[in-house]
Order: sequence, then C-alpha cells, then structure tokens
Amino acid sequence: MAKFFKWEIRSFWLKFFYILFLIILVFPYYRIYENPEGGIDNSWRIALELAKAKSLIFGQDVIYTYGPLGSLTQRFAITTTPFQLFLFDLFFFINLGILLFLLLPKALKVYQLLAHFMVFFFVSSMYGEWVHFLLFYSSIFLGVRFLQIKNHWLLSYAILIGIITFFVKANYGIISLGFVMVLTIYSFFTKRLTSTEFILYMISSALVTWLLALLLKTDLLSYFYSSIKVISGYNAAQSLFPDSRLRLVVVAFLIWGILIALGVFYAVRNLLQQKKLSLPLVDNLFIWGCSVVITFILVKYAFVRADDGHITAFVKLANLPLLLLPFFATNSLLRIAGWLLIAINIISYLVFYQPIFGKVTFSIPDNLRTKAYIFPEYFKGILNQPDYKPQRTYPTDVLARIGHKSVDIVPNEISEIYFNRLNYNPRPTLQSYQAYNQFLDDKNREKYLSATAPDFVVYGVESTDNKYAWGDETQTLLALLQRYKPVMAWDKRLLLEKQPVVKTLIPLKTENIKLRFGQDYNIPVDTSVNRILLLKIKTTPTWFGKLLNLFFQPSHFILTITTKDGKKASYNSMSVLLEKGLIVNSRIDNVQDVKQFFESTSTENKAIKSINIQEVVRGRAGFNDEFVLEQVFYDMK
Repeated sequence: MAKFFKWEIRSFWLKFFYILFLIILVFPYYRIYENPEGGIDNSWRIALELAKAKSLIFGQDVIYTYGPLGSLTQRFAITTTPFQLFLFDLFFFINLGILLFLLLPKALKVYQLLAHFMVFFFVSSMYGEWVHFLLFYSSIFLGVRFLQIKNHWLLSYAILIGIITFFVKANYGIISLGFVMVLTIYSFFTKRLTSTEFILYMISSALVTWLLALLLKTDLLSYFYSSIKVISGYNAAQSLFPDSRLRLVVVAFLIWGILIALGVFYAVRNLLQQKKLSLPLVDNLFIWGCSVVITFILVKYAFVRADDGHITAFVKLANLPLLLLPFFATNSLLRIAGWLLIAINIISYLVFYQPIFGKVTFSIPDNLRTKAYIFPEYFKGILNQPDYKPQRTYPTDVLARIGHKSVDIVPNEISEIYFNRLNYNPRPTLQSYQAYNQFLDDKNREKYLSATAPDFVVYGVESTDNKYAWGDETQTLLALLQRYKPVMAWDKRLLLEKQPVVKTLIPLKTENIKLRFGQDYNIPVDTSVNRILLLKIKTTPTWFGKLLNLFFQPSHFILTITTKDGKKASYNSMSVLLEKGLIVNSRIDNVQDVKQFFESTSTENKAIKSINIQEVVRGRAGFNDEFVLEQVFYDMK
C-alpha cells in the first residue's frame, strides 16, 4: 500500500482527465442561459444586455461596476447569444483547468494527488463568486508562477487575463491591471526581463487594451476614471453593518492580521540575519504582498456591504490567495504558515458560518447524477436562440402614449423597460442607488439636460436599505424638474414627458450654518412658487473614522424628517449621500407626492418643519460632532 501511495503519475492524459473530472464536479450552471425576471439585481443584468443592443459606449453612456464583457457572466441571452455564453464559459473553464493543473506537483505521486483533491474538496465546497474572482486570481497566480520559471507565455497570458478581467468587472480589473504592471516592472528590476522585453511588454499591453476598448465600444480613459469613482463611492454609500454577525468580521480580520504579522516577522528576522535584501527575500515578500492585497480586497468585499450575498465572500474565497504562500514561497516558515491560515479559515467556516448559513455538502455520486441531467440541457441550449417573449405589465394607454419614443426608468426597475418592450435610453449610472456620489449624480444630470435625453422617464418612489428615496439622485432630480412634467400616473409609477423648453435653475443665495448631531434644524418658511431649498450636509471624519472607513466601513447616520403636522419619519443615510444635497421643501413618500411637487414644488400636508441628523455610534464616533449645513436657495423659471 505504501508503495502505491508513492507511485509517480507520469501520464499527461491521466492528469488531464483528473482535471477534467474536477471541472465537471464544480460546473455551476443548470442551463446555458436564464429567462429574465424582475427585481433590482435582475434589472441591472437586463440593462447590460440592453446597453449592448443599443451599442452604448461604456465610460460615457454607461458607468457601472460591470464592463462591456460583464453581460457574458450574467446568463441572460437577450442580445448575447447562447453560443457567445458558451465561448466565454469555455474560456473560463480552460483558465480554471490551467490553474488546477499548475497546482499539481511536477513529480506527482498518488499521495500528493489525494492531498490535491482534499484541498480542492474544501475550497470548492466553500466556494462563492465564480467567474469574476477566479479570472482575477488566475492573472495573479500565473504572474507569480512566471517569477519562478520565467516562461514568457505565462507572463503574456497573465497580462491578457488581467486586461479581459478589466472589461468584465472594473473593480477586480483595475487591480489586475495594476498587478500586471507592477509585476512587469518588478520582473525588469529583478533581471527576469531585458530592457527590450520590458518595453515590448508595456507597449503591447497598452496596445491590446486600446484595441479591445475600440472593439468593445469603450471610452478607455473615461471607463477607467469613472470605474475609480464607482469603486470609491461604493464603500461610503452601500455599506451595511453586520449587526449580530460581528464574530465573522473579527475572525476574518484575525486571519488577515496574522498574515500581516507573518510577513513583518519574516522580513525583520531575515534582514537582521542577512543584513541586506536578497532576491529570495524580496520574491517571498512580493508573493506575501500579493496574498495580503487579495485577502484585504476580500475583507472589504465581504464586510462593506455585509448582507447575506456578500458576508461569506472572505471565508469562501480567502483560501485561494493564501495558497500562494505554500505553493510559491521558498521559505519554510511562510509555506507552513500558509497552510495553517488555510486550516484556520476552514475551521472558522465550519464553526461560525455553517450555524448561520447551513451546512454545505459535497457528495460526489449525487454531484455526478446532477451533472448527468445538467449537461444535456446545457449543451442542447448552445445553438438554440431563446424564444422567451416578455409579458407587458404597463397599461395600454401608457404604452400608446410612449409609442416608440425613448424611455428611462427611475429608480431601479429596468426590467419593466424590457418586459414592456420599450425603447431604452438610460442615464449613465443605470440605477438610482448606484448614483451614490457627486460625480455619478452629475453625470446623470448632464444626460437629462443633454440633446440625447430620453423622451419619457418612468418614475417611482422606492428605497434601498431604508434610505430616503427622494434623496438618492438629488442632482438628477433637479434636471428632471427642469425638463420634464408628469403626464400619466398608474399603480406606483408616474410618467414624465420631456418638454421642449428647459426651465432655468437660478441659485439665489447660499448660507452656511454650523450644527451638531442630534440638533434639530428648522426649515426656513418660504411660500414662493417654484422656490427650491437644497441642503448639503458636510461632515468631517475623525482619525478613527478615517481608519474605520479604510479598513471596514464608515459610520452611518439616521436622518429624521418632521413635517409641519408633527409626523416624523426616520431613514438610514451616509455622509456621501448627505453631501450631495437633499431637497427639503416637502417629504416625498409616493408618486402622487412627486406629481404635486413637479407641479408646484410643494406637497399638500407634507411640508417639512425640521430635520435631524444623528450618527449611529458603535463604540466610538467616526465623525466630529459639529458639521456644516449649506443651504442653497433656487428659483426655477
């Protein structure tokens, strides 16, 4: 038996079929495509398809987390064909196969194969978000592998995957591009690349990125810059506190903290012993740095928006960046510590996550029986174009009024545009909850005031995370007030029609007032018609708040609005939303309120008497108690 376990597997085909078997086990799709459905998440998936159908330019016409290739990951075959989805799946699984193959020891013995399968078993049992992260991780893995064996195909392919990831999902893609650039520079300074090779790689990388941008209808500079704005705003505006699940946060930060301490200890010890920087030391620190950066990204991804869809991301994905240490580090301390951290992460999954989210089982016989049903359905659909016909949901008179003219929808339900087969003409940030900073809100405002503004806007009053819906897109709302008027109302929707004359928004005066959290601010009484009062709340984070924002998430606020009849309503809010401004003439709760406001800049019986802003302090304040409230008075003519 001992001899069998030490038997060396030399056959390429045995390894190939073993990797193919693993890919079959983790194959995630039940069919090649899904039929579109309603809902806030399905809406942006549909929007990516409609944007492709309209040949919209990413970075200009569309500013979003996903790029021009993002629709290939969302399984809606509206404009994307099933065969295109298959080609992208094939590309992805080839990359997964390469990754699994490179994780095999070169001289593969049976006991090592069993160990490889055990690692695969735990990682795949816990695995979360598939395509985006694995493409991103593959770029880094292949790049680090290049440092070991200096195979130029590996470096070239790592750069290519990084570029493709950039056009799939910008948040991972920007980091991938940054990594391959740093890797190329690092390879040059460590003499793995000659000057000629270095220049060739840099020029060819830029050229491939530019050519892909042209092919994919992307304004490259605008796409990059706007993606940075999307990423920076997400942390401040979309955060959700984990409430009773703080133990999950603590465990994740403990693992990340141990990883940080490990690298510092290794560096200090070796510098004290060697008295100089050696190439093995720098290489090991580079690999450790890659692991640190990726795990930190996963910490932020999991615990900024700590809902059920995100909070498991760290524990499910962290094993992969931690694997960089045992597979690539040449120092025994780093290798052993890498395995120990993976073990701690798996234990934390079993102890802390499974009681909350339920046990994850991985039965190979059941898995294979499921795949025996899935694969025929999947492959049968590759060459079949969907014949799904969406059912119209809007009243006949509304559809007749719109006709073939262009339409956008506020705030989020883009699925209604698709179901009612309307001519979609979106604002750049596709959904209101995503226009979470001044840059994104201003881009939407510019769209509605431009020559390409949609002829109609379907308006609804819907909030996310118990925020004040009327305050999500304040600058965009001002543009709507200037250019559109309500013409029809039904259910919870209001149809706004573009007018030939754009009203002028005239700033009358600006006043700054200093207030403290918890202090009521009484709204000035002004009975003038067409007068609009906009409040911008400018808060100042403390040093603790800045650290909290960087490593975890910013403090939240409670916005309380009191109307003149004494009724109070409280909403969640964040500093970045309050800084954009809030129209405080009246409290808006439904489309009838919206209709009245568009007609007279006021709402019957809902005039606001005062507002109150209170920081939600969890242990220690993240903002200075005093803030500046900027009052901006507008006249609209």
